[in-house]
Amino acid sequence: MNRSETDSPGWDAFLASIQNDSALLAAAARTDMSAEIPTCPGWLMRDLLLHLGRIHREKESTVRLSLRDKDFTFEKPSENLVEWFEEGSALMLEAFRGKSPSDHAWTWHKPDQTVGFWIRRMAHETLIHRVDGELAHGPSTPINPEIAKDGIDEALTIFIEGYPPWASLNRDSSVIRLTTGDRSWHLRKADFSGTSRSGRVFENFPTVLLEPDQSEPDCVISGEPAALNLWLWGRGPISELEVTGEASLAQYLRDIAAKST
Repeated sequence: MNRSETDSPGWDAFLASIQNDSALLAAAARTDMSAEIPTCPGWLMRDLLLHLGRIHREKESTVRLSLRDKDFTFEKPSENLVEWFEEGSALMLEAFRGKSPSDHAWTWHKPDQTVGFWIRRMAHETLIHRVDGELAHGPSTPINPEIAKDGIDEALTIFIEGYPPWASLNRDSSVIRLTTGDRSWHLRKADFSGTSRSGRVFENFPTVLLEPDQSEPDCVISGEPAALNLWLWGRGPISELEVTGEASLAQYLRDIAAKST
């Protein structure tokens, strides 16, 4: 199942999510800037804030100044890191609100060259890193179920599913179904081979293909939207979900997600 306007939480919901999650991360950072981030091994809270703060300012320049990522210049702040992060998030939101989601903007995802791509992408990027920051101190704040369902869809359709145009594809007989609330995704196990434009050789590289829900799945992964979203992004355990059928297929999907997201 691909994303549609009916499935989407809506642009206002995405913008509100960015604003809320940015505030929650800033609050977590103020608790202890030197806290270790358990979901990002080797990172402290200040590293997480620098990472997301840089991305926010980068996307603000992409939308406001029509820059590509490679044209963005970054100066690391020497002090007041939380305030710098908050300022960058506010600038990005101001840039987003000053445009229509359908306005043109460069993105790395060729099928979608719009401001809306970045609004959606930053909602999920900010959410996941907000969870990272909160997990440094304890449990994370609950996630809006509609945002979580869209996060699952984005992970599958933008990052995980498919294969490059230069590759040859081999479809497997195994099928995985993900389901949460009123949403479901039907994925066929596959792999591809070929040589990329850079000369890198791929042989039987694992992937999945989104297909209509027609055949009986070999594995069904189901649960609450937040739990399924966080599991796909490597921030939640499989124990929070129900897995029926071939459990190895759930691990197969998680391994692909780990390489793709």
